[in-house]
Amino acid sequence: MAKSLTNAPGIGASSATDGELRAVAGLVECLLKFVKGEQGLVTYIAINTNGILVSEAARTETSCKILSENVLLVERLLSLVNTTEHTEDLSLALPLACGSLGCILEASLHSEVFFRRFRDANQFQTILRRVLLCEPRRLIRVGIAKSIKSICDHPGLEPSQKHEFASFCWDHLDTLVPESLEHGRNAEEFCGVAITVLRSLDDTRRQNLDLSAYVQDWCNLLLKHHHIEFVGRDSLDWILYGISDLVLWCIQFVKSTKKPMNISGNLIESLFRAHLFPLITEPAQDTPPQPALPVLHSKTRHNLYSILLAFGNSSSEYHKLLKLVRSLLPQDEGPQAWSWGISQTTEDYTYDANWNFERVNSIRSSTGYPGLRNLTNTCYMNSLLTQLFMNVKFRQFILDTDITDRNHTQRLLAETRTLFAFMQETMLKAVDTQGVADSLINYENTLIDVTVQMDVDEFYNLLFDRWESQILSDTGKRSFRAFYGGQIVQQIKSKECPHISERLEPFSAIQCDILGKSSLTESLSAYVGGEIMEGGMRHKINDRFDFPEKIDMSPYNIDHLQDTERPLSPDVFELVGILVHTGTAESGHYYSYIKERPPRAEQVATWVEFNDADVIPFDPARIPDFCFGGIAEPAGYAAASYPKSWNAYMLFYQRLHAADADVQQPQPIAGQQLSLYSLPSNLGKRIMIDNEKFLRKYCLYDPVHASFAISLLDQLRIVTKSCCSDEHSVERDIIVLSLEYADQVLSRMKDCTDFEKMLDSLTVVIRGCSVCCKLALDWIANNKTGFRNLLLRCPTAKVRKSFTDLLVRGLRFLRDNDPQEYGFDVDSVELKSGNAILPESACGVFQRVIENVQELWSNLHLYSRAWDDYFGLLAAIAGFGIPETFVLLREDFLKLCLEILIIESPGTRRLRVDNPHYNQLLRLIEKGRRYSLANLSQLLQTLLLKIDLEARPFDSKYHDRLQLDNGLFPLSFVEESYLCYGIDSGRSRPLVFLDKIITAHSNPIAVKKILQMMISAEPQVGHLGDISKTILNGINIDPADLAEPHLIAALTFCETCTSPQAVRDMITQIAREVDTIGTSGGAAHLEFFVQARQLVNPRITRRTFNKLILKTVSMWGPPLLMYYEEPVRQATVEFLKVLIFHHGSQNAEGREENVELEDYARGLCEACIKRVQENVIQQQNQVDVKSVEIIREVIRHCIVTYFQTGTAEDDRVAEEAEGLSGARLVPVDLDAKRKHRDI
Repeated sequence: MAKSLTNAPGIGASSATDGELRAVAGLVECLLKFVKGEQGLVTYIAINTNGILVSEAARTETSCKILSENVLLVERLLSLVNTTEHTEDLSLALPLACGSLGCILEASLHSEVFFRRFRDANQFQTILRRVLLCEPRRLIRVGIAKSIKSICDHPGLEPSQKHEFASFCWDHLDTLVPESLEHGRNAEEFCGVAITVLRSLDDTRRQNLDLSAYVQDWCNLLLKHHHIEFVGRDSLDWILYGISDLVLWCIQFVKSTKKPMNISGNLIESLFRAHLFPLITEPAQDTPPQPALPVLHSKTRHNLYSILLAFGNSSSEYHKLLKLVRSLLPQDEGPQAWSWGISQTTEDYTYDANWNFERVNSIRSSTGYPGLRNLTNTCYMNSLLTQLFMNVKFRQFILDTDITDRNHTQRLLAETRTLFAFMQETMLKAVDTQGVADSLINYENTLIDVTVQMDVDEFYNLLFDRWESQILSDTGKRSFRAFYGGQIVQQIKSKECPHISERLEPFSAIQCDILGKSSLTESLSAYVGGEIMEGGMRHKINDRFDFPEKIDMSPYNIDHLQDTERPLSPDVFELVGILVHTGTAESGHYYSYIKERPPRAEQVATWVEFNDADVIPFDPARIPDFCFGGIAEPAGYAAASYPKSWNAYMLFYQRLHAADADVQQPQPIAGQQLSLYSLPSNLGKRIMIDNEKFLRKYCLYDPVHASFAISLLDQLRIVTKSCCSDEHSVERDIIVLSLEYADQVLSRMKDCTDFEKMLDSLTVVIRGCSVCCKLALDWIANNKTGFRNLLLRCPTAKVRKSFTDLLVRGLRFLRDNDPQEYGFDVDSVELKSGNAILPESACGVFQRVIENVQELWSNLHLYSRAWDDYFGLLAAIAGFGIPETFVLLREDFLKLCLEILIIESPGTRRLRVDNPHYNQLLRLIEKGRRYSLANLSQLLQTLLLKIDLEARPFDSKYHDRLQLDNGLFPLSFVEESYLCYGIDSGRSRPLVFLDKIITAHSNPIAVKKILQMMISAEPQVGHLGDISKTILNGINIDPADLAEPHLIAALTFCETCTSPQAVRDMITQIAREVDTIGTSGGAAHLEFFVQARQLVNPRITRRTFNKLILKTVSMWGPPLLMYYEEPVRQATVEFLKVLIFHHGSQNAEGREENVELEDYARGLCEACIKRVQENVIQQQNQVDVKSVEIIREVIRHCIVTYFQTGTAEDDRVAEEAEGLSGARLVPVDLDAKRKHRDI
């Protein structure tokens, strides 16, 4: 076979026929199979006497002998690789190139003689250049790369063979790396091979390479390379990615050897500005031909960031890198339209920042075109404007129009020109149309109302009328009218005489009648055929209506209609746009399908769908389904057909010779979209600068940049060798940078996962050094906007939590390690009676943080989701100790918390007048805004813990709050009035603040502690009755399931109150309320009695609690035994078994107890009989069989166990029990009854 290959005449020459090449390709394939083997064996393939290919196993030494003996085989295989340059047929070129080179490489592994011949031929570098860089066909490049990589990664080769092969390849690849810059589109395979081979070198060869020189040279290549990228497409620049990958590998290997890397020049700043963040063009400087675009692909940016981090491992270089990165952060940001993906054509409108920024939804689509922002109901405007913009000649006319009075008489034209310029040049997702809307006057001489949908046909006529009125020259007006429309010859023929009157009328659009018509040609024929004029109503027709891709309009011309025998000169129009309406005649939505003109470089007709801000490719083959209307026939079994609500509303056709002229229009330059026209210099520069600023922000929000910023912070320990510098200049820069980046970028991203990572890394830094901690806290205390953003404004809960965690940890660390910078030394604070503890002039970090928190109070109502974070921060600070609690009390936080809790009460009008933000809070609550009181309750509990409720209040107007002998503080008169708010002199009333936190049920533990503190202060304070009233009022509520928080509070009252009578009254009142609960709250009420039986009180024993429950069993037992939910009924029975039925004792004390139990059981029995009589028999109500059966079983058990026959009273009870059989016991859906009741 090898002999046949070398002896075949003409093979390798450019004159070889396809048949000859195909035969050789088959031989090459066989030879490649021959030289490949597994575990020392190869496949031996030969042709037998019958011309049939046969194979048999051959040993490696056999193949080596054959390969070594054939002197011309290397030369012939090399010539075959070169032959592919002239072979256009890919099916031949691919096996010849890849198979021949594969044979050479595989054979070189098996035969040393063959390898020497291949090496001495000195053609490998030339072949690599041609088949990896110059070869335009990707499949060939991929095949060649695969052949080389397969040997480097071959699992069956000895390491020495791999290393020798890799060393040989690298000698030839090395010099080709600079040449790769000239073949950017083909560099993917070359760079992949280069990095694979470089990694396959053995340590000895690697150490012999001057890797520092490689890094220097290849970085210079990166700087030399002119980056090209189509903005909006996820395209990878393989030159940048591949060479940066090589650089990064070299750096990592040098670092592993711990050798110094000698790099000259300012590579950090050069690479940073060349590819990561180019400088923004200054408005005053000359406009460059093209903006400097950063690399957008994240994989390449990751490599470049890693290179910068590797270069920034010294203090000076690290400091330089920090300075560059910090310069990127926006300072004094203006309108935030970019964060919504909107390109703002005018600065007259302000956009709030988007707190859930998604960078992938901010950049223009892969089509290269932006969409248009829907102002409210302006889809009709957007769909028409995009149709007109995509007419490249019309766009050019608008962009070139002479405008001398852009603010008044030509404002609409000027705004349109600006809009088209932005649509052509912007790199954002959508363009704002507000300027056009605010300059368009309707026929009533008022601005159009963007909240009202307009018919697109009416808008089309209005828009063209207003545009034409603002064009200055007559020539310009004629050119404008020539774009759309023409002339209609109106003929009116009388029925009484043959006279025909004619007049010419201009038209901008042909109104086609589709009622009863199946196609556009049929409608046009009817249009020119004449009609009897009649009135009609506007309505939408969704019948199927076909229209062609091309239409000849000559049959509808006046010349043909007047003389149908005259030969026709075709006047062909091509469909270029479809404006679609979906919905009804009264409402709906407009969008457009538009053909790109001129076509893209591949000369294939492409269509685009414009749907407000969204722009996507559109397959024109789907036009019949999406535009013709008619009946939709959904796929799937038993899927019902239905009339389509979407169909074409306006068609745009373009005369063919005009469309052909569009092909000659400007083609896109690299990285841009189609058909770019020159703009007025100021406008063009403005858009270019806007694009540069946007792309900088787009790259800042790249998750790869977030990882880089976090790595930059982590690298501080490496640069400083875990030992802070004396002046802390580097530490200050990285801490401030990290906080600013976290505030301005990470907190505004959609997921914010990197925010937590950044603050975790920052926590490690500040908890290792008090000076670093102070630097971070200084930024937080001094940056009021950032403080508000991270604590309140950010909508992401984990961002707010991470920020408060960092702040609390930082304050606590500084408190313990640098009291002076914290603001006071906790250990030196005087804790004596009459001492104010801290002077008002304390100005440490702690005090400044508290001032920031206090300043946010008046805006707190705006940020309902952040209440737990705000009050949680204060609660955590209050938990530090008495000095911090004193500061919070001094700053009136106890008073402020109580104000919030009572502000909804009618009697707080004066408070709302003095504090207008409370009125805004009430309005938001009335609108349904919900505010969590969980951490507010926690803060209240923490502050009250340091308050002596029994002490005499002080007047805060004239006196400072002084510490008492017991280390606690008194209330102010105002605080006491708020605590007691709701109490009416002379009688008990609910405490408003207490009812509020109990009802919220958001922090039961804190509420329990507050209750315990208040009850423990009795009877000295005198509010025990008010506390009891507050709890009972909450229990006496409808629906009763809302009473659960107050039932829990009642348990706290019972276990804390030292007044046995008050406890008895509480349990008795709750027992009475059970009779009124109806169909809700049963489980919670039963749980109260179960828990109350086990309570322990300093003044009341558990046995007494048990007795109180027994005494009231006749009140709560019957209603719960007949409760509509079976689990509650069953649980009640089980509780009664524990409480009464299973008790029994023979000792004296036990016998007395048994007598009491009998009395309670008899009372329960009679109460149960009475309840059945009153609620079932007497009212003749239908009840669930099971509910009555359970209570009857309880009655039967009590009669048998606790009643004696023969006594008049007991016999009477037994007879009444027997009489319950008259109850109407039928199955009833009580769930349905409950729902009906709730409704």
